[in-house]
Amino acid sequence: MLPRVWTYLAVSTLCFALLWQCSIAGPLGERQSSLRLTGTCNVLARSLLWNVSTVLEMAHLFSGFDCTQQNAEVHIRTQTVSACTPQNSNCAHSADLNIDENECLQRILEDLHYYRETFRAYSNSELTKSVVKSIDELMQNCFSVSAMDNSPAKAPMDHQKSFQERLQLCKVLKGFNLRAITINRVFNYILSK
Repeated sequence: MLPRVWTYLAVSTLCFALLWQCSIAGPLGERQSSLRLTGTCNVLARSLLWNVSTVLEMAHLFSGFDCTQQNAEVHIRTQTVSACTPQNSNCAHSADLNIDENECLQRILEDLHYYRETFRAYSNSELTKSVVKSIDELMQNCFSVSAMDNSPAKAPMDHQKSFQERLQLCKVLKGFNLRAITINRVFNYILSK
């Protein structure tokens, strides 16, 4: 199937479990998030992860190569992982975990904007109907972003024609799959407090 994805899921689950155990040791600090996460956000985040995973399994999008064998390409400019990682995450040495929820959620929102525009530029109906729609729903319901602009992307491209463009789509989707795992972990963590 997708052995690397399962490995990433296993590692992410382990990390979440460790974060959760650490959070039991003491309070995370004052909750200052101006964004209201609800159980609906967890459902929407899981739906996003499922949709990205489903698109990654669509072999016809990646004809000519095995997408499962490609490396993920993650958008790192927003530094989401560093913003969403507890600063003193060693449970044995600290009763407190410090995470700036507002900063973390802001970085996630920036990632969602970036990936939304990236996927819209591919002008692929399968991406638009599943992944872009899931991103829109998550942004509107969990980040109070108003209705999204659905006009054509600034530079629509026909990414089906070029091998390199299909390869790039594979890598970006795999990177976004990892980001969707991070989003799920963060939402679960924040809502479990």
